[in-house]
Amino acid sequence: MTGKLTRIDGLHLRFALRSGIARVLSATGLLNKINVYPVPDGDTGTNLSMTLTAVDQALARSESRSAGEVLAVAADAAVDGARGNSGAIMAEFLQGLADGTSARRRVNTSELALAFASADRYARGALDTPKEGTILTAISAVASSLTRGVRSHGEDFRKVLPAAIEVLREAVDRTRDTLPEMRKAGVVDAGAKGFLLLMEGVVDAAMGRPEAATAATEEVVVAVVPPEAGDVNTGEFRFCTECIIRGGGIDRRKLRDELAALGNSLVVANSRDKVKVHIHAREPAAVFELAARYGVVGGQKAEDMTRQAHARVATERSAVVVTDSGADLPDEVIDELGIHTVPLRLHFADRTFLDKVSMGSAEFLREVARSEHHPKTSQPAPGDLRRVYEFLASHYEHVIAISLLGRVSGTLQASRMAARRSSDPGRVTVIDSLNISAGQGLVVMYAAECARAGLTPTQIASAVQDAARRTTTWGMVTDLSWVSRGGRLPKAIGWLARTLPIAPVLRIGGGSLGLAGIARRGADPVRTLAGYASRFAVGGVRHRFMIAHAGVPDQARALRSTILERVPGSDAWVTELGAAASVHGGPGTLAIAAQPFTPAQPDGRSGDHR
Repeated sequence: MTGKLTRIDGLHLRFALRSGIARVLSATGLLNKINVYPVPDGDTGTNLSMTLTAVDQALARSESRSAGEVLAVAADAAVDGARGNSGAIMAEFLQGLADGTSARRRVNTSELALAFASADRYARGALDTPKEGTILTAISAVASSLTRGVRSHGEDFRKVLPAAIEVLREAVDRTRDTLPEMRKAGVVDAGAKGFLLLMEGVVDAAMGRPEAATAATEEVVVAVVPPEAGDVNTGEFRFCTECIIRGGGIDRRKLRDELAALGNSLVVANSRDKVKVHIHAREPAAVFELAARYGVVGGQKAEDMTRQAHARVATERSAVVVTDSGADLPDEVIDELGIHTVPLRLHFADRTFLDKVSMGSAEFLREVARSEHHPKTSQPAPGDLRRVYEFLASHYEHVIAISLLGRVSGTLQASRMAARRSSDPGRVTVIDSLNISAGQGLVVMYAAECARAGLTPTQIASAVQDAARRTTTWGMVTDLSWVSRGGRLPKAIGWLARTLPIAPVLRIGGGSLGLAGIARRGADPVRTLAGYASRFAVGGVRHRFMIAHAGVPDQARALRSTILERVPGSDAWVTELGAAASVHGGPGTLAIAAQPFTPAQPDGRSGDHR
């Protein structure tokens, strides 16, 4: 294409941005693999892709021909969809571009240079401690080059933009030697690389080369050598914590100062009526509590970066297991087997918490004791599930997702929806655990052992589905009103239990929840549950048990001792009952799950549960 290009309107800009986004999405796996800063958790590609996917979807709905309006749409979507450090910085960068172009229908090179200078200031201002050798260096390189380009080449995008890209490539290459983390790994900064891919795609489209903007070239993919598996220590601030604060008159400077005391890697991205917060924190609950003092909090997310970091170096297995927080397992088992967890959400009136992240089991019971509102639970958002699936699929060949019992929760449906919408649905298998709490925990544990033993995804799915059908959980509650309010107990059983001196024993297995039997009210739950579980464990097959409790650890330990005595050769673990089950059982609930078990074999043979 020849001739000068002196102005770009909204239609042209929207096409160029979507082309640049396509370039980033095509390189998600590469960006994850080279992510070593600020922590080596291997998710920069996923974070940028999720952020820019939200932008792309908003741009696809927009019909504006105004450049300023298109950038405003992009910025607003980026704040809502921002994920991770890089995503939050990208959101603030786009907000700077939007504010820099205001409501201009078309922009020339001088106006674009001024907008980039504004975006550069916004991006740097979003961070508590800006660092060179990162995406900030890349943004600054383009901003400076555009300013120089206008002086040298005037109002011709066809000369100014290619020059800026060359400067940007050199700046990104220099990040390889700027920070110790990149020098040690021998890679460029992942965020800076992602910004380069975005800008290359944008410029290719603007210059009339859309076919070059739709995917990363082979040279791009192989240009960077992935880092060696090394130190995966993420420091004391283990959780990548995010939320959106909505409200007018938010004192952003004061908010930033207060947040800075709670962690590091702080990014505060702003739009006109909301603030996106990203921070690496020790206690996500403290971040959300602070945010709630400034406005209405939504979009809470907290991810364990230590487990993410281990995922990127766990090359000895081809499949990985992820579950929701409905599965109750001891932390040491989760860590040992490399299990990933997506939290359910807990609601006390208008307050929302992330199960086992911003509210643990003990905190849940304390809140229950003082709150006037009966808590409720809800499944993770499909977007949260999809992000985890995308991240794990970039480091493993296959993702096995084990869900809370489909008949009592929408989590299974949300998981399936997230898998279908992932970039490669064929690499994600969603399985109904047919159980809850301790039973779901046993199914998840067995799935992770199958993955560690090297079974293929098909073999894992078959073995886990069989194990799920054969896993059973029994539970006793001290206050039946909790089960009644939660709608999990048939009304007739609830009426009988309130009328007669009896205590129902609940059973969950094979995908159904019902009545296992009736005990005398006040009967010893340890003795009662041990009886059901030990009678189940017959036939000369090894069994293992998971015991979960809501504030009754002594009873849980006694139940473990009793079952090990009654079922010689078995294994048993004790853990706290998560809020997903405690919401329906209440304080004092005691549960035990049993599973016939034979270890998965490396040659592909799963356990024989006959």
